[in-house]
Amino acid sequence: MTEAAPQDDGVGALPVPDPEQLLPADLLDALDTLTTEQLRTRRVDCELAEEGVSYARRLLQGRIDILRAELDARDDAAAADLLGSLPSILADGTARADPLHARATRLRVPPDAADYEAAIDAYIGAEHQDVEAHVEGQQTAQLAPIVDRLAALERELSVVRRALFERIDALRDELAARYKDGRADVHGLLH
Repeated sequence: MTEAAPQDDGVGALPVPDPEQLLPADLLDALDTLTTEQLRTRRVDCELAEEGVSYARRLLQGRIDILRAELDARDDAAAADLLGSLPSILADGTARADPLHARATRLRVPPDAADYEAAIDAYIGAEHQDVEAHVEGQQTAQLAPIVDRLAALERELSVVRRALFERIDALRDELAARYKDGRADVHGLLH
């Protein structure tokens, strides 16, 4: 799996694959030039990358839940204000998927799960302690930037995830068309 170039901030801080390197956008319109085996390989690569991105998003959402619980437990006006603004901070502003095209997401822990967890904890500054202890030691005013960073990272991961799904769908569609019209043999999968 090819990873995005490391950056100090955002998705580049995580071991997230670059969808463009897995399957360039210009190749999406030319999938018929790939062999069936190349299609299958790229589909598997994109599916594995999507599992990692989805895992990272779930970790982020867990960290946000920890922040939400900590803010809820605090008895001050700043915590109440920040807690009240969480829904708008976390909203990504994109349209929700059509229920007819909803997908069942596999909930697997990727092989590099520990790398994702370490990167996310480092991203929020909790590298050397558990997240709850890190959050409890922060003043309420210091938590707002952490929430903003987590929400921004979650939005970036959502963009990457959508790009991966676009590629997975296109690859699956091309494979299905080949099985349907006989250009690929389904029986070859069984041997």
